[in-house]
Amino acid sequence: MEATFTQEQRDIQESLRSIAEAETVTARDALAGEWRPPGCDAVLLADFGLLGVPESAGGMGSPLIDLLVAVEVLGERLVPSRFPAHAAAVQLAAGLGPLPDDVLEGRTVLAPAVDIPGSPGWPGVGTGEGTDPLVRTLVPYAAQADGFTVLGPDGVWIAVPAGITARESFDPSTPLSDVTFTAPPDAGPAGPGAGRATLVAAAGLCGVAAGAIELAAEYARTRAQFGRIIGSFQGVAFQLADAVKYRKAAWDLTLYAAWAVDKGRPEGEHLVHAAKAAAGKAAVFAAERCVQVHGGMGITMEADPHLYLRRAHVLDAWLGRGSWHRRRVGELQVRHRRSA
Repeated sequence: MEATFTQEQRDIQESLRSIAEAETVTARDALAGEWRPPGCDAVLLADFGLLGVPESAGGMGSPLIDLLVAVEVLGERLVPSRFPAHAAAVQLAAGLGPLPDDVLEGRTVLAPAVDIPGSPGWPGVGTGEGTDPLVRTLVPYAAQADGFTVLGPDGVWIAVPAGITARESFDPSTPLSDVTFTAPPDAGPAGPGAGRATLVAAAGLCGVAAGAIELAAEYARTRAQFGRIIGSFQGVAFQLADAVKYRKAAWDLTLYAAWAVDKGRPEGEHLVHAAKAAAGKAAVFAAERCVQVHGGMGITMEADPHLYLRRAHVLDAWLGRGSWHRRRVGELQVRHRRSA
């Protein structure tokens, strides 16, 4: 694996940063009312939809890392776009064969439906099936989607819903719903699709961590207390240093997992679970430190730290809770040692 980004990947980062910085619809806007699509939503879906899509699914075969680089930038800026969820749904369906052009070009927007009420992890993997195998919870942008990629214990299928029930989201800029489906006539093989989709969530979490650290560091550089810039106090500096450490480790692990999955390496499944768990921990930790660095202002709605904390908790629970992924890492390690 190359330890540095390619020029194309750096170009993707710069393009996404330019798009995100020019966006006028923010995560804060959703606090005052319903989610509305940012101006960049259509551009992201149309122009970046082929990133990381395997040739077998109708894509150009670009590395999964290309997609994760884009999603990480959007997470850093808290852009309330459907693109990461759609990209996760496309990755989840990657084992079904060539996908329709309308899906790959963003004219038909999909949402991933994975999480089952009452079950902390992927359907059929290490846990029970929850209360109803045909109900999915924590489905993002369900009311704004044209279809759904559903993961079940027997595989993956693309479906239209039998019913959608909106639920209150801790992060209003990521609307969540419970969605009911009818039993599929058949389901295609999941393959590595669940892992690929989960890495999209991990990349978003790494972006949230980076954005929270940037916000906290900027405040620590400018806020003075007791006659000194607060960033000069060890109690502040060390917390941010820990946040940087956790975020860097999670991002490196996420990229390594993407490379391993693309290459079909046997450790890929283990790395996916480890990356999602690490990314969730890093994002929540960084957002909490951001709140703390801002002091009393940090717990108010007027300041922005809570926006990062909201997104971190929602993404940490999505596509398998972080706690479940940590347990799954342990289960796979035990299985490997017993088979050695």
